[in-house]
Order: sequence, then C-alpha cells, then structure tokens
Amino acid sequence: MLKPIFIILCLFCNNLIFSQQKDAPFTLCDDGSVHPYYHPELKYKGGFWEIKQHFQSTYSTAKFQVLKNNSGIVTVQFNVNCKGETGDFKIRQCDLDYQPITLNKKITDYLMTKTIELKDWIIAKDEDGKIVNSQKFFSFRIKEGILLEILPK
Repeated sequence: MLKPIFIILCLFCNNLIFSQQKDAPFTLCDDGSVHPYYHPELKYKGGFWEIKQHFQSTYSTAKFQVLKNNSGIVTVQFNVNCKGETGDFKIRQCDLDYQPITLNKKITDYLMTKTIELKDWIIAKDEDGKIVNSQKFFSFRIKEGILLEILPK
C-alpha cells in the first residue's frame, strides 16, 4: 500500500523540482481546460519534419558532446491555447533507465529555448469542430551529448 503512495509522491515532487517556468504571461481560452496531447491531434505547419529540422539544424553535437556524462531523456511539456500561443512550459529529465537526473544546463536550456521558438501551431479542434486548448510534449533522447531522437514522431 505504501509503494503506490510513494510512487505518486515521487512523481509529484519530480514535477515540482524539474518544472521551469520560462515563458511570458500565458492564458488558456474559455474555461481553461486542456485536451491531452493525443486527442484532438495538434499539428505543426510543415509537420514533424519541420520540428526535427528546427532542433537539429542548430544543435551543435561538437559543442554538447564534450560535456561528458550527459545521457538521458529531456522532456519539455507545454500547452497551446486556442490562438496557437504556447505557454506553461515544464521540463523533466531522467537517465536512460528513467531515473531522475540533471543534465548539463546548456543542453536543457537549448532544448527549452528551441521549443519556445516554435510558433506555427495548427490549432486543434474537437469532434464538434470547436477550437480547443491542447497539451504537447517533446522528449529528446541524448547519449553523451548527442541528440539521437525526438519523440513523439
């Protein structure tokens, strides 16, 4: 019985510890409810290819590779309101075994900044065609400073 409570407490604390508010004032539309990242689908102009290019075109593997012991997964979570504006950015980090860690700040700052720069969101609509607030995240898999993968695809 204590194990589930401990796990929930750890997840909650992880959210507080690794959360970074790095955005300007941001408001959600209507009642403030946010739809999950998977429904309705939130799209980006140019698709995933454009997002991947946005991150990889300026990711300096040479610069980050020299930062030893930087392997893990960095997840940036945020909301997109009914106007296509982004906010409520949070960052979480874990090692490749999903244990909480802290990667080099240069890497996490780069990923957060590049995520905030994404501005061409195609506003999501629910099944009734109503424009809604949405949630989105990107997880970046990094090994020894090298950006290997961006999820979800």
